[in-house]
Order: sequence, then structure tokens, then C-alpha cells
Amino acid sequence: MDHVPHRHYSSQDDDCPRCCYDALLAGPSEAHSLAAASGLEALVVEYGSLVERHLLRLVVRGGFIDGSRQPSASDLVRWMAKLKSPAHVAEALPIPAAIAVGVASGLLERSYGDFWAAKVVERLSPFTEDRLVDLWRDLTLLSTERYPVEAAGLRARVERKASRRPKLWARSLPWLLAVGRHLDGLDVALSLTLAEKHSSVRGALKTSARNEVGEVQRRAEGIRELARGSGPVELKLLDALGSSLDARRDIFPRPLDAPASTWLASTGLEGLTRGAVAAAVKDFMDFASRSGAQDEEMLTARLLEKLVQRFAAGSGAGRWQEPGSPEMALASRQETKNAEKGTGADIGIILEVTVPGQLTTRIGDLVQVKKANALIPSASQRDAWKIDRPQLDTLLELSPTATYWLIPRSGDVYAVPAKLLAAIGAAKGGRDSGFTVGHREIRHAAISLAQYLTDLTAGMWLGSTTAATLAAAAGESPTNRPEFFLQIKVTLPQFPDQVSGAPRLA
Repeated sequence: MDHVPHRHYSSQDDDCPRCCYDALLAGPSEAHSLAAASGLEALVVEYGSLVERHLLRLVVRGGFIDGSRQPSASDLVRWMAKLKSPAHVAEALPIPAAIAVGVASGLLERSYGDFWAAKVVERLSPFTEDRLVDLWRDLTLLSTERYPVEAAGLRARVERKASRRPKLWARSLPWLLAVGRHLDGLDVALSLTLAEKHSSVRGALKTSARNEVGEVQRRAEGIRELARGSGPVELKLLDALGSSLDARRDIFPRPLDAPASTWLASTGLEGLTRGAVAAAVKDFMDFASRSGAQDEEMLTARLLEKLVQRFAAGSGAGRWQEPGSPEMALASRQETKNAEKGTGADIGIILEVTVPGQLTTRIGDLVQVKKANALIPSASQRDAWKIDRPQLDTLLELSPTATYWLIPRSGDVYAVPAKLLAAIGAAKGGRDSGFTVGHREIRHAAISLAQYLTDLTAGMWLGSTTAATLAAAAGESPTNRPEFFLQIKVTLPQFPDQVSGAPRLA
């Protein structure tokens, strides 16, 4: 095909190599519709890298398989199934061809009976590398496995194959990174382990970090950054896998529950609570990271809104209704009148607990929200927070356990004791002036908002039952009124069949 400048076109013919070439040159948005374009086949010899990059983007977008209903063939498999000259394409694109056969073999082994999968195995198997096909078949089986014991066996099988033939792993590394989110961190763990000993994998990571597919490039850069860290590879793997496990910890059932961490006496409910808060913070991070100019009032309103939304969604789906356990609900409001700032608080929190015959209490606490500003104007990546000392002192007078929610520019939320900030300020001098704290000074004491709202607030470690704290937190004091209010209600209804009239906490 002649080399000609890209031209604009108003319609696209999937059977036309010229149209496919123009769409590939135009970029991902134009090429998005080429999932099953037969015209791509004519480009594989002269423009193989361009076609392979497009196929890689299809995998990033759709993963191993189409999992919207019963798992079925992905766009990559469907395109390979329709080839007119499979041997010709397998020779020009050996890695994508072997991956397609491996994925299709995994689907068929699962007995899904997919037409396109059967077609790919039948037509391309004779022209692909068996060992690479086997690796991707096992990866496909692992991605669709629902049972942990079977998944452990498949994972071990993949690890053995990669360890024995690291070049196999290295050759298909961009594709592994493209589907990494379906592998529960396996691509990260194995790439780190293999890169420690094998130059082929280190080279593949370096090349992938320059890949034109953004998702592949970013994941490769992250793994390389982990590999550069000091210390043995075991510690690096613990960090990588720990992050992966922590991200999923609160969304899976735990049939062998350990003792609960609060008086709620329900690890399931506590896990759902932490999961809801963590999801709300993630929603908030997406907003905050794009809203650099937003003031603290707008950020506080949006954070509370996301918390309430996540708890309402859980309640609507029935996820909080674990039989016999307390139920938790959140509500928030913003003061309609001009709020008095005498308390120094942005948020007043009221926790109400009602467990008939066992627990009845009302606890209040105060929170100040602070948005990060640059510690040094030229050091744009350093988070720091300006603390007003008189405001801090007033806050602690009303609640010794008052907390600051510090928001870095990433949009995450760090819960930090006001007492700690007061101690830092005292060391910096000047009780009547403000002072600045950086991330380094609070990083060890800061906890996540999920821990604060579950283990500490619901665990009754924070807050006070004194009249002054409750009045300030509830906005009942005419001179000390926060602008926002968060109400947490925890109740355990009394069931009719409970003869004693007092349900027991587990």
C-alpha cells in the first residue's frame, strides 16, 4: 500500500485497508470501531506494529474475555477467528496470535462453547507457539476462576511456567500489563521476581515503559519504580501484593471471621462500613484531583455527599442487613445560617447508639478540614497544610479528641489528631500565630478515613458525651456552630422472638 498522508474521511468501510490505515493513524478514538475490521488483515506485513498496537488497545479496553454476561470471546479472539489467511497473520503477529489461541482454549476448557473461540483454536493452533498458548490458557482460566483453592493451583501453575521460561513472560509482557487488573497483582509480583534475576524481563519492562499504549506504559513504569526501591525483593513483593489485597479486603465475605474490632461485634458489617468509606474517598479523590481551585467548603460538602451516597447505596442493596447485627446509617447537612467559626470546626459529628438493654449513648466530636498548599512554591509535589493556632486551641478546648481531615492534592483524606498538630505547633513556637505542617510530620500518625469512621468513631475511642462537646457538635450552641454536620446512627432492633428483651452482642 502506498504511503500517503492521512486524509479525513466521513465514512468507514471495515473491509477497506485504506480506511483501516487512516483510522489507525488517526488514533484510539477513530480506531475504536475497528474491533472486527477485516481490512486490518491486509496491513499486518507492512504495518504490523501499527496493527499490533491497535489489538493491544482492544485488550486493554475489553480484557481477556467479554464478561458482561456468560464469558465469551473478546474482540481480539473474534478478529482472529475471521482471518482469511491465519498462517500469514500468525507469522507476522506471533504474540497476539498465540494469545488469542490461549484465551480461546481457556474459554473452551471452561465449557463455555463459544463459537469464535472454537474457530480460533481450529484455524490458528497449527501456526502458534504451544508454550505461549499454554501460558495464556492458564491466565484465562485464572481470570475466570471463582473458587480460591482452584485459583491458587492455577496461579502456581503460571508461576512455574514463567520461572522456567522467563523469556516467554518477557515476550508477552505488554499484553500481561494490559490485562493486569484481571490478575489480582500477579503480573506485578512475577515481573518483579523475574526482573531481579533475568535481563530479558528487565529489558521488556524498560521497553514497555515506552509503549505507546498509555495503560501499558503506566503499569510498566510503576513496576520499574517498585523494582528500584531498596531492600530485598521479598519486601517489594509484600508491598505490591499487600496493596492489591487491601484494595479488595472489604468486598469479599469472610466465613471464618476473627473477633471484631469494635463493639459492633460484626466483622461483616465493619468490613462493609470500611469498604463504603474507602469507596466514598475514592469517589472524592476523582473529584478533588480535578478541582485544584475549589475551596475547603466545597471540598467538605462533596466529601460528605459521597459518604452519604455510598452508605445509602449499601442500604438500598441490602448489604447492611446481616441478621442480628447492628445497622449503621449516615446523614449530613449544611448549616443554612451563617455559621459561627468560634469552634474552629468545619464538621460536627454526632454518633447515636441504640442497642436495647445494653448500649444507649450520644457522642459528639469536631473536625476541621484543611486543603493542602505548596510548602515551597517551586516544589509542586510537596503537600503541606497551614494550621491556625487560635482555631486549633479553641477546637481542643471543646473536644480533646478533635481531629483534622487533611486533604493532599491527590484528593485522599488523612485523619490526624488535633493534639498532634498542637504539639508540632508548640515546638515551632508562637502560640498566637499560624504554622505549617508537611506530609513528613503527619505521615506516621495519620490514619485513613475508613479507619477513623469505623474503628475509632464507631468503636467509641473518640468523641465526648459532655454537654459542651455535644452542643458544639450538634450546632446547638448559639456562639459555636460548625458549618457541616454528620450524623451516624447505629441501632440494633429488638426482635419479637427475643424472650429476654435484650439482644446479646456477639
